[in-house]
Parts: sequence; structure tokens; C-alpha cells
Amino acid sequence: MTARAKSKNAQDKTIKSGLMVKLLIFFSVFSVTMLVTNLCLGPAFLVRAGSEKTVLFISSYSESFVSVPDQVAGIRSVFDEQKINLEIEYMDTKRLDTPENKQVFYQSLKFKLAQLPTYDAVIVGDDNALQFALDHQAELFPQMPIVFLGVNDETRAHQAAADPYITGIIERISIKETLEIARVFNPQATKVVGIADETLTGQGNRQQFESFRQDFPELTFITLNTPDYSFAELGAELEQLGDETILLFLDMNPDKHGEYMDFEKAAAFLYQHTQIPVYRASVGGVGAGLLGGKMVDYQALGKTAAQLVSDILAGTPVETMAMIETTPYYYIFDYTLIQQYKIPDHLIPTDAVLVNKTEHPLDKYRNLILAAAIILIALTLVTLVLIYDNLKRRSIQKALEFSNTELKITYNELEAVEGALRRQYDMMEEHDREVGELNQKFELAIEGTNSAVWEVDLMSKTIDFAGDCSRIINKTISNHSNVHDWMDIVLEPSHRDHLVTEVRNYLTGKTAQINVQVLTAGSDPHQKWLLIRGKGIKSEAGSFCKLHGILLDNTKFKVQEEQIRHLARHDFLTQLPNRMSFLVQLEKELQAGHTGAVLLLDIDNFKSINDTLGHLCGDELLKLIAGRLLSISDENMMVGRLGGDEFLILITNKSCQADIEAYADKILTAFDESFRLNSREVFVSISMGISCYPYDSNIIDQLIMNADTAMYEVKNRGKNHYMYYHHELKKEMNRKIEIEALLRTALKSDGFKLVYQPQVDLRSGRISGFEALLRLKENRYGPDQFIPVAEETGLISEIGRWVAREAVAQIVHWRNQGLAEKPVAINFSNRQLRDKDYVSHITALLQQHHVEPRFIEIEITESILMENNFQTDQFLKELKDAGLSVALDDFGTGYSSLNCLTYLPVNKIKLDKSISDQFLQGNRIKVIESLILLAHSLNLKIMAEGIEEWDKVAVLKNSDCDGIQGYVFSKPLDAAEIAAIYNHNLLIKPPDLKA
Repeated sequence: MTARAKSKNAQDKTIKSGLMVKLLIFFSVFSVTMLVTNLCLGPAFLVRAGSEKTVLFISSYSESFVSVPDQVAGIRSVFDEQKINLEIEYMDTKRLDTPENKQVFYQSLKFKLAQLPTYDAVIVGDDNALQFALDHQAELFPQMPIVFLGVNDETRAHQAAADPYITGIIERISIKETLEIARVFNPQATKVVGIADETLTGQGNRQQFESFRQDFPELTFITLNTPDYSFAELGAELEQLGDETILLFLDMNPDKHGEYMDFEKAAAFLYQHTQIPVYRASVGGVGAGLLGGKMVDYQALGKTAAQLVSDILAGTPVETMAMIETTPYYYIFDYTLIQQYKIPDHLIPTDAVLVNKTEHPLDKYRNLILAAAIILIALTLVTLVLIYDNLKRRSIQKALEFSNTELKITYNELEAVEGALRRQYDMMEEHDREVGELNQKFELAIEGTNSAVWEVDLMSKTIDFAGDCSRIINKTISNHSNVHDWMDIVLEPSHRDHLVTEVRNYLTGKTAQINVQVLTAGSDPHQKWLLIRGKGIKSEAGSFCKLHGILLDNTKFKVQEEQIRHLARHDFLTQLPNRMSFLVQLEKELQAGHTGAVLLLDIDNFKSINDTLGHLCGDELLKLIAGRLLSISDENMMVGRLGGDEFLILITNKSCQADIEAYADKILTAFDESFRLNSREVFVSISMGISCYPYDSNIIDQLIMNADTAMYEVKNRGKNHYMYYHHELKKEMNRKIEIEALLRTALKSDGFKLVYQPQVDLRSGRISGFEALLRLKENRYGPDQFIPVAEETGLISEIGRWVAREAVAQIVHWRNQGLAEKPVAINFSNRQLRDKDYVSHITALLQQHHVEPRFIEIEITESILMENNFQTDQFLKELKDAGLSVALDDFGTGYSSLNCLTYLPVNKIKLDKSISDQFLQGNRIKVIESLILLAHSLNLKIMAEGIEEWDKVAVLKNSDCDGIQGYVFSKPLDAAEIAAIYNHNLLIKPPDLKA
């Protein structure tokens, strides 16, 4: 049970005493509202209940997350009354905010949507769910109403609300009010510290938090970003905070190690590591360690979202429903902490909910005691009156008896007269009350809707208004005037004709009512749109004699309609035409049979700009790029934004390749000049793909897909250029897709194998170790083909772990056969640096199988060193600390090999085959001898790779090389074949092993 629910139970007895009054007020307000609605909208807006509906609720979190039960309860409270079915899907991104989890959720939901009946609407809870709906709207929810709630990122919310099928209610956590009450509780505070994280919700909360700096100039704002700390480090930071600090808990998961802490544990953690109150502007934690604050009412959020869905299902168009920007709140505090931190009770807001406050017996039974006291006093007064009356009655009884008969006669006559008068008075009073109530309701309806009731007498051609017509049209005009004079003064000339035509059509029976929008006369800022609706009254002869109706100020809705139309066609950030507008124009070009080209432009390394300068700078850069593209556009060049860092460019009325390339070159040249971001110069390069119509295709999606394919080929070839689409690109992409599918299948169904090539010690001729080489059991593609695909798709990390497991298992297998353990080298790709637990994974394998770390050798290439960043240094340090051997593979092919040897923690270098082929002949042998001498001077082993001739073996042995790996001794062999030569002297030249 939440803290708010506990407090509610404690207040039930108090609420009961005012229940009847609240019910009377409710029914009065309800009656007035219904009357106003009927007066304003009329019968045409009444909607009959439809058939039973089903709505899907997608929550960003899990059902156990603190805000979700209240959201669901609020939704159900509306849907249960409306008999609307509710089904729920949880994304669980609070614990697993990863692309993999979102992809799994997407696949699962896509499967369910394909199997189940179509939902009537979708509710999305919080930022991840809204982003999911935006990403997959076209595929999963085409033309389906979507209502969002609990969204903290206002930019994302406004972007979504611009869609004609999306509306909702935004969640602004009450940071400002919570900081204000904290200032009341702690007036000596000089700074405020906010705890935040990098989740989508966390980013929105942090933006709101930092936006209030100017509202509290006396406070220094500091943000503790949870992913920058471990939880232990964060606890140490919190323990340093003193009484001069206001501590605000926004979000706190995960830490820099990816560790997740559920909400109750987070609240306890904060209480344990702080000496000051912890404030909270969102739900949960009060009673579990947090002092509290002004919090969002998530149940009310759920009710509001459900009511929006109910209105949509009842027939209200989504595009007419503006996003709700008012968030419901309530104050809640832990009274135990109020006392602990010695906060005076009079500073607590009167309507605040107090958790853990023990109710005083006198307060608990106050109403009962008061009622008993009133009854006792009343009984005492009655007793005294009865005693007095009894005494007086005895004294006057005789006098009363004397005049009783006469009084009875008089009384009967007066009673008859009084009864008649009272009945007349009651009738008059009831009539006055009804008339007064109707007048009040009418005035409320007129004022609340900014409208006026009009009546036109068709005989006298006069118009009368009930209500302040001058206030509506911003002109002083009489409420009684000639109808033609009124139109001349109030309306634009063309709109006067429009109104006259509409009235004539009604009078002649062409339309069922008068319903027209007209524009007032005057200059633009003062003009208003008026909605005029009405019907007529017929005389006894059957002809219309009067017209009655209502006049409303419709300006706001007209402006909103124009804004919505603009937002639907333009990108909210750059104000360029959006994808929809671009596709409409492209469709016109194709239908007209014109020739031209579609260019898809992508900004190179845009992610690094966002990561280093921040997303706000990234957004500013996109605006500057849009402006620069517009500055070079002309009547034959249309610029639009596809999304993210991608732009679409349409070149029209051009069929010559030279003309199209002139535009492409002009676009590339436009990016030669730098952009200014926060007084910093930023240089940007782009990659473009070009697809020509109708030559490549006359189908819109295919043209864009072709341009996208060509653009990615430019990325692969070094970026900062453009390329035309051709069919070979599609074949190459299909080949990569086929290899990726083959790799995924191999991971699931044991489709890989390892072969081992011996490494021979030149002194003894014995095998000193092996290099494990990866192969597909289905030998259609070689490693030179499938390894690049594995690196590009990210599968290399999972494959790398499989290789490690298989190599360790093979060492154990040979050991169980009685063979001495020998090192096995496994290759490591620089893409595997993303696998942060790779070294710990290998260490765990070695410990599990009781294999010493020196028997696993990690082969790295110089490309991994070119990164030269903290991640690379940390990885090499972990290898060294784990006791694993490290070999530098393909030595001599890069640019920094000699420099690397002076500081790298490597045990061995492997000469590339190209070095051996080039220098193991003639007077060039001295180069090899120098390299070997250099390696030995650095206490490194040196091994030559790719040796295929015996004369080179002799040269290398004489040059004091440590070992050789190559076909001269053996090609890569299966594990069973290796066992047969495990202890042989391979310098004897076994003929069956030569390549």
C-alpha cells in the first residue's frame, strides 16, 4: 500500500461527516454543467454508446514500479464505468534500459499484434513507452489513437502531440513547489543538490530541475549524475552534505557499474547516507526514508488519460484534443522525519498528507464528543423549558380554559386563511426560485463559453442579442440593431456574403441548420473568427418568421487548427518540411512522370558531437545545417528532414548526371566552412546516397531505400562523399544479411568450430602452443568474409566469448587425454572492447576448469591501439592483472609498431607474413635480424607467421627467431588431428602435414 493510500484510510471518518454536503454540491454542479453543454452544443453532439472496446496500455516500467499501480488504478476507474477492456504490456526499461530489451519487447508485441484483434486505442506510460510508440507507429499502430501520460521530456511530448493521432497529458514534477517548501523548512540553505540519472525519464527530470535556477538565484544548483559514481561513491558524496544543502531525489539508476537498485532500497540507501532531509517531487519513498514534497498524483494522471481515450472512442477527433499541460499534485510528508529534523508543525501546508502521524484520541473522536455535547445541552434546555412551562401553565390554566372556546373559533378561521395564503406564497416563491436559477444557469453558460444568443426577426430585419456581443467581437455595438447594419459593421465583405448564402440555403431547405464560420472586419491582430449556429421558428402559416441561434468566439480553435496543420507538415526542430511533406512532393513528381533524384544526407560522427557537446548543442547544429542547406536551395531543390541526423533532398526537373552531381558537389562544398556552437568552431562532414527516378525506381519507398543503401556504402568507404545507387550494392547488402543470419544460427545451433595451427619452437622443434582459428561448420564463407560482418553487427562479442569457452574446454580435454598443457592463442577484435566483462569472463572460465592464465594468449592488432583512450588502456591493464599472455599480431603492417613496443604490456610479437616475404631474402635479411634483436632487447618473444618454405625456416633459426607458425609445418587442424602430433618434433619435416 502506498503512503497516500495509508493516509486516506486514516481520514475516512473525517470525510464521512461532509459526504452529504459534497454530494449535494456535486449534483448541483453536474446539473449546471449538463445544462450548459446542452445549450452550447445541442442535440447534434449527443453520442450513443458504442460496442465494447479494448485498449492497450504500454508501460515503460514493470507492474512493481512505484508509479505504475496508481496509473493502472486511475485508468481502470474510468474504463470499468465505460465497460472498456484494458490490456497491459510492460517494457521494464527501468531495470533493463538497453537496445536488446527494447528489441525483444518490440518482437514480442509485434507477434501479439499480428495474432490478436486490433486494439481501438493505445495508452503509453512514461518516456520510453512514448518513444517506442513514435519509433514504431507506422508499423504497429497505423492510424490508431495514442494517448500518453507520465512523460517528463517536454520536447518529446510536444513532438508527439504534433501528430494528428497522438495526444496526452504531460508530467511536470513539482520541483519548484518542492524547493519552495524546502526553503520554508530550511531558510538557511545556500545550495540545492539534485540526484539524477541518464534514463529517458531521468533526462527529462534533470532538464526540469535545472530550468528552475533563475527562480532561486540565492541557491547554487548542483547535479549528482548517478552513472558517474558507483553506489558506494555516491553514498560517500551524500555523507558530506550539511545543513546548508537541500537534497532533492529525482532518479538514481543505474550506477557506473550498471548496478540497479529498486525504489524502496534507494530510499533506504539515501536515508542511511544522509544527515539532512531528502525531498522528493515524484511518487514513492515517503515512509521509507524520504521526507516528501509536492508529488504527482499518478492515479489522477491515469484517470485523465483514460478520459481522453473515452472521449476519442465516443467520437471526438484526436487532432482537436490539445495536449494537457496541467499536472495534478498533492503534498505528502513523513511526520516521523518532520519531528526528527525539528520542523515546526505550523510550517506544514494545511492540506498536506502526513504519513506515520499517530492521531490523538481527542482528534479522533472530536466529532462524536461534539455531537454528544450538543445533544446533552439540548436535552438540558428542553428540560428547563418543560419545567418552566409546567409552572406557568398551572398559573394560567384557568384563564386559558375561560377563553378556550372563543379562541378555538378564531383560530380555526385564521388557520383556514393562513393555509390559503401560505399555499399562494409557496407557489410564488418556488416560481421566483426557478426563474432565478434558470437565469443564473443561462448567464453561466453564456459567460463560460464566450458566446451570445441571437434572434433575428425576418419581418422587421432586426437582430437582438442576449449576452455581451461587444465583448466577443471587440467592438462597441448595440444589442438591438438592423441585421444588415450589424453585418456591415462586424463582418468582412466576403464573409457577409458567405453568411447570407448560408442563411438562404437554410431557409430554402438545402441545409438542416445554420452553421458557418465568418471573419470580423478590421486589421489582422484584432480580427476574430465567429461561429454562428441557429435554426428558425415558423408561423402558423408555415413560413419562417424568426431565427434563433448562438454566436461563439472561435478564434482560438481556428489558430490552433492552423498551428496543427503546420506542425503536421514540418519538422518541429528545424522547421523544414518533414518526411510526410517530402513524400507528398515526391509522389507528385512521380505521378507527373518527371525526372530527378533523391539524395539522403547523413551527418558523419554526429553521435560524438552529442556525446561531447551535449544534445542541446546537437539540436542547435541541426538547425544551423538546415539553414545552410536552405541557403543553397533553389526552385529545383527541396530540403526536408527525415529524422535524427538525416536529411532528404529532392532534385527536380534534372535528368543529366552532371546536373545532379553539380547539386551534390554544391552540398558538399557548403560543409567546408565550420559551424559556430557556443563560441566553438565545429567542422562537419556528410555522406550522401543518390537514387535517380524513374531510372532506379518509380516507387517512393524503394527510392529512399536505394539512397539509404548508397549512403551506407559511402560510410563504409571513408565518409565525406556521395555515391549513386547501383544494383551491386543491393547484392552486397543481401550477402551481408545472409552472413548475419548464418552467424546468428551458428551461435544458436552449434554452427562454429575451432581449428588449431601449431606454433613451433625453433630451438627444440616441438610445438610450443597453438593459435585457435574460427571456422563455420557450413564452410560456405571464410573468416575473411564472416568476421567483418560479425564486427559490423556486434555479434563479435558473443562469438568471442564462445571462442574463449571452446579454447579453454579444449585445453582441459587434451589435459584429460594425458597431454601436457600448452598455450592457446585466441584473436581479439577492437570491436570486442564493448564487452566490458570479457576479461572477467575468461578468468571465471579458467578458475572453473582449473587452468592457469598463462595458457591463454590474447592476440591483439595495432588497430586496437590507435584508439589510444581510457577504455583501451583499462582493457590492457585488466589482461595484465589477470595474468593472461598478450601477443601483438600482424606486427610491421601499421605505422606505430616500434613506438608501441616501448610501453605495451605484451609478451610476444608476431611478424606479419608480408614482412617475412619481403625481407627473408638477399641482403634484406638484416632487417629481420634487427627486428628480432630489438624484440629480445625488450624481453619479448618473436614469432614469424605465414612461413611456407624450409629455406626461410633455416634463415629465421639462424637469426635467433623464437618460433614459427605456417604451412611449412602444418595447416590449421581439427583438435583430434592435433592430438596425433602434440609432442612431435616438427623440424623433421613430416610429409603428411605440409600444406
